[in-house]
Amino acid sequence: MLEPHCVSKQDIRQQIWDYMESQNLADFPRPVHHRIPNFKGSFLACQNIRDLEVFTRTQEVKVDPDKPLEGVRLLMLQVIIFS
Repeated sequence: MLEPHCVSKQDIRQQIWDYMESQNLADFPRPVHHRIPNFKGSFLACQNIRDLEVFTRTQEVKVDPDKPLEGVRLLMLQVIIFS
C-alpha cells in the first residue's frame, strides 16, 4: 500500500483494477485495466437508481456508453416508453 501523500489517481485505479481481477469481480470485457470496469452486479446497481429521490425529480440524464452503465441506458428507455 502506498503512503497517502504520494498516491495518484492512476495508483488508485491500478490497485482497484488489480483487486477486481484477482478477486474475479469483473465481467466482460476483460481485462479491466485502462477502462471503466464492468463488474458483477452492475446491472442490478443500475436498476436501483430508480429508487433514488433525485432520479424521480430529474429531467435529464447523461449516461456514458461504458458497459457497466448499460443498465442505466435500458432503464432510461423504459422510463421514457412507459411514462
